Parts: sequence; C-alpha cells; structure tokens
Amino acid sequence: MKEEYGRSLAILLAVCGVVLLVACANLANLMLARAVSRRGQTAVRLALGAAPRQIVAQTLRESLLLSVGGGLVGVPVAVAAAQLLLRLAFRSAHFLPISPNPSPVVLAFAFGLALMTGIIFGAAPAWFATRTDPAEALRGAGRGTTDRSSFARKALLVVQAALSVALVAGATMLGRSLNNLEHQDFGYQIQGRVEVEMHNPPASYTPAKLASLYRELENRLNRLPGVQAGGLALYNPLTDNWSELIYVAGHSAPRIGEKAGASWDRVSAGYLQNLGVPLLRGRGFTAGDNENSEPVAIVNEAFVRHFFKPGEDPLDQHFGLDYPENASTFRIVGVVHDASFAGWGFNRPPLPMFYVPLAQTVNYKQEMMWRLELQSHFIRGILLVTTNPPGALEPLLRKARAEVDPNLTITSVRTLQQQIELSFDRERAVATLAGLFGTVALVLAAVGLYGVTAYTVAQRTNEIGIRMALGADRGHVVRLVLQEAFQRAVLGLVFGLPLAALSGRLISAQLCGVSSWDPLALALAASALAICALGAAMIPALRAASISPVIALRTE
Repeated sequence: MKEEYGRSLAILLAVCGVVLLVACANLANLMLARAVSRRGQTAVRLALGAAPRQIVAQTLRESLLLSVGGGLVGVPVAVAAAQLLLRLAFRSAHFLPISPNPSPVVLAFAFGLALMTGIIFGAAPAWFATRTDPAEALRGAGRGTTDRSSFARKALLVVQAALSVALVAGATMLGRSLNNLEHQDFGYQIQGRVEVEMHNPPASYTPAKLASLYRELENRLNRLPGVQAGGLALYNPLTDNWSELIYVAGHSAPRIGEKAGASWDRVSAGYLQNLGVPLLRGRGFTAGDNENSEPVAIVNEAFVRHFFKPGEDPLDQHFGLDYPENASTFRIVGVVHDASFAGWGFNRPPLPMFYVPLAQTVNYKQEMMWRLELQSHFIRGILLVTTNPPGALEPLLRKARAEVDPNLTITSVRTLQQQIELSFDRERAVATLAGLFGTVALVLAAVGLYGVTAYTVAQRTNEIGIRMALGADRGHVVRLVLQEAFQRAVLGLVFGLPLAALSGRLISAQLCGVSSWDPLALALAASALAICALGAAMIPALRAASISPVIALRTE
C-alpha cells in the first residue's frame, strides 16, 4: 500500500504545506497591520521606557494564542479530514484497511507545527513593532502609505496569490488527468457489461469436476432473464493481474534484466467476444478448444510488438511460460486489440498479454508449473452482457449459483463502469483534495487581499477626502483602489504561473494526457484569481468611494 499510495500522499502533503504557507502569510499580514495600527501606542510605551523585548513578547504572545487556538480547532478538523480522505480513497470498499483516526503522534506533530509557525511568522511583526521611532509616531508621521511594513505586507500578499495560482492550476491538471483516465479507450465495450466476483471453488475439486461445473454454470447464466450472454474468467478486467516469464520458440532466451514477462488470463470460449475485445487476426476460442485439443492462445498487439520482430507473423508461432523447455506449449491462433485488464498503469503503454481457454489443461512436467496450472482453473470472474442493473441481477445470480453448486459464493456484482470508477478512487481522492485545498488557498488569498486593501483605504482616508474635495468622482476613487489591488494580483500571476508550470512538472508522473504547462489549467487559475481579487477589492473600493470629503478631512 505504501508503494501504491506513496506518490499520491507526497502530493497531498506538499499541497497541505503550501496551504499552511498561505495561512501563515495571512497571519503575518494580520500581525503586521496590527503592529502598524499600534504605532502610536507602541511609541508612547517606548518613550515611557518600555524595553523592546517587552514589545516583542507581547506580539509573540498574540501570535502564539492564535496558533494555539488554531491548533485546538484543527484537531477535530484533522480527524474529520482523515475520515474524508479514507472515504474518498476506499469509496467502494466494504472495510477500511487502516484506522480513520490520526495517531496521537501525528496530532502532536501537527499541533507542534502550528505552534512553530506561530512563533516564526509572529517574529517579523514583532521586529517591525520595535522599529517605531517614538518622535515620528508622536508627531503623527506615517498617516500615509509609506510605513516600513508596507513592502512586507504587499510581498506576503503576492506570495499568497502566487501559491494559490499554483495550487489551483495543479488541481485542475489532476482533475483533467482523471477525466482522461476514466474516458480512455480500455479496449473493450463498457456499456451493458456486468462483472460478478465470486470466491474460488473448493480446493478439493478435481480438474474434471471443475470443467463440468463451469459448463453447467455458463449454460445457467446464459438462460438468466435479460442476459444476452455470459462468460467465465480467472479474473475480470481491472480486478487482478497474473503474469509469467515468456519463452518464444525459435527465439533467443531473455537476458537477465530484460523485460520478458506478460500478463495473462484464462477465459471461456465466448468471453472475449462478450467483452467486446476486437479480434484483429486469426480466430477466437471455440468449443473445440478443450482438454482433447492442442493448447492454444490469443495474444494482444503489445505481445506481438514485444516478442516478435517487425513483419514477423505471430500466427501459429509457439511460446511457453517460465522455463525454456516450455517454449512450444501454446500455439498462437489469434491477435486481439490491446485491452486494459490490470487495475494499474493506465497512463503507460499497453502491457503484453495473452489469453488461454478455460477448458484446456496443460500437463506440465515441473511441479511448480503444474500447481500453477491447477490453481489457474479455480476461477473468480463472471461477465454478463445485460442491461439489467446489478440490484436486479443479484437474486437471479444467487439462485442460479445455488442450483449449480451451493459451495460457490458471490462476493460482488457491479457494472463495468462502476469497476472503472473504483479503479480510479486514489486519483479521484488526490484530485478532489487538491481542488479543495486549492480553493481554500484561493479564499485565503482573497481574504488577505481584502484585508490589505481595506487597511490601505483606511490609511489613505485623508488623501481620498482631498481627491474628492478637488473634484474626483466616485468612479475615479473605485478605479484607484481596484488598480492598486489588481497590481498585486498581477504580480501574483507573474510569479504564480511559472510556479504552476513547475508544480506540473513535479506531478507529471501522475498526469495522463495533460502537459505540465496546460493552457486550460493556467487560464482557469488566472481567471479564478482575477475573480477573487475583484470580489475582495470591490468592497473596500466602494467603501472608499462612499467616504464624505468633510468627514475624511477631519480624520486623524
């Protein structure tokens, strides 16, 4: 599980870290604005003999209180988020393989991280608080917009905007990649196909009894109401994967380290046709491919490309499994289109794969191969061609199973479309959570922009009053405030778009059919930031335009 989910969890951890940085930038901006608004009070305290360390200690205490409060609130949020993550990752599972509650160690680490970020991002406002010149502050200097913390606050706002653009663009890339994965060509028909999973038949069953059981079961399935056709397989698409080393008769043996394996499945005569896998050359399996005939196999296009030279005809060629002496076991009678049977590697080239008839048994001389051959006849998959929903099929299937053999147990009934959706639960969880975190980061950036813009308007109340007294209309004031806000948003885009492209390169291994410089993702991120910037700046802009010049000129 660690190998399967490690890369996805690393992406989510990085996304959480970026959101934490955006939140910390908001906290630092809040503390900076608070420190500037207290300059008069701080100047008086310094003039009366207060030590700078006392000013710093007060600012740090406030920052720590915010961090402790956020950490306490974050504990139940962390528990709920962990449960949400697991529900998304194992949406269709009957049980969760890991506990949904974070361990005390993880919670302690998260709480300690909240405290540490409070100290680190409260240090800069504390330092700015001690930079106040008592003489200038008491003379009323600084009523304009040129206080020493102005650059820091604007820089933090640009950082927030840039990080939020990168997150939204990355989440969009993951979402588009998921859509491409779910709607790719799987190599078979999806609509009207239902997969049935069952436990293996009892291990005491002999090959002869299994063959009789499967014939009776397949005949019974084909007589079910609303079922056009039914087939049996060792495993259905996207539920399992068996693979073996391949030796081709007349070809040199594979060298050490060479990729010479192929996936395979054991299927009944009409299974591939019922699944809708196109036959490109040769023939499909028939009832004549049984225990009394020569072992045959059907291979896919990737198998032909990998094990045969260009222009070499694979039909009637022989190959075998795991041992050089088995190279003449199977005769290739057909070539089918590449189809996705393994439940992984959907963004990689198709794997070599071959299919063998369920009714045939190879008498291997090697004990290991003979055990493998016997084990592969204990099938677990049923495929039905039907328009009936799984809920309507279940009672019919259980009745048919009981009539054929009460020892058979059905474990699940789902459409092939549902199985495809189940196969992408991990990608869906990552894309959904990345989108959620990207939205949170964008909202935080909008809140930060609103706070800085509102604070700037409050600082420039006198200036706005003078402008309006000299004839500036409200539209001019609104444009003035919006222009300054959008300058910061544009700076965020200037830094955010390259950062988004870089994040796309970092997650490129998780993307399918989406480039790291995806124009749609970047355009959507830029548009989202522009809309948020407009909404965040419009309120302070309208408030500034409604200021009465007389009241503004009286403001100190």
